[in-house]
Amino acid sequence: MNSSSTNEALIPSVWRESVVRILLSGDTNSIIRTNTADSDWRHACPDAWPYQRHQAMAEALEQEGGTGRHITDMDPPCDAYEFWFNFERRKFLGKIGLLPNGNIIIIFSSHIPRKGDQL
Repeated sequence: MNSSSTNEALIPSVWRESVVRILLSGDTNSIIRTNTADSDWRHACPDAWPYQRHQAMAEALEQEGGTGRHITDMDPPCDAYEFWFNFERRKFLGKIGLLPNGNIIIIFSSHIPRKGDQL
């Protein structure tokens, strides 16, 4: 995991609100998904639809006081956070970047915990 900090901290509400709005919009022009994130999701949840991942991630981010790790070295440059979310009673690690325009997100990760995954 790339990060300038290894500590979990509060995810800013402005970031969370922007990302939740985009996730729940379902707008394919505003939600970019990496091939790795999609592949990991399909392998972990073969019967789930992409919108179910978006909803599960949004539910985690809607929680006041939600925490995660701020990731500062993503490509393309974006304001990114890594956080835990749940789907079908399983724990997943998600990483989402909000592009500088504030209207597009990139889902970089959405997978079950791997050895060494921690926030």
